[in-house]
Amino acid sequence: MPFLDFLVDLSPWWWVAAAFVIGAAEMVTGTAVLIWIALAALVMAVLHALMPGLSGEMQITLFAALSVGLTFAGRWVVQRFGDGAAAHDTLNQRSNHLIGRTATVLDFHPASHSGAVTIEGMRWRAEWAAGATAEIGSTVRVSAAKGMVLKVEPV
Repeated sequence: MPFLDFLVDLSPWWWVAAAFVIGAAEMVTGTAVLIWIALAALVMAVLHALMPGLSGEMQITLFAALSVGLTFAGRWVVQRFGDGAAAHDTLNQRSNHLIGRTATVLDFHPASHSGAVTIEGMRWRAEWAAGATAEIGSTVRVSAAKGMVLKVEPV
């Protein structure tokens, strides 16, 4: 294919420039996919510097293979070793921030072991363990949270 012959004469720095452009696109989109393709372009820069006689077809073929391979490998590494999301188990789960805090009982229904508590002026639905009792105005501790319902126990 004669239209890829121009790649033979190009400097390896063009692959570095391509990597930066793809990396910038990754920063704009935030997909966590283009970063692996940018890394493939950097590897191509090294390969082209080590083997300057690579044909244009071979460069494109290697770049495509590296892009696919590094994308799958990178996704596997992130899936296997994580991206730190487990450290933020309370992110977007406001009720989990309340575990261990004390609350004041506003309402208690002995038949259903449910009621309402207040923490810092906010009213929350609450559930007690079977057999537990509470009086309005008493203090309870939040032991768990499930959605927007707090599991409470007497202090």
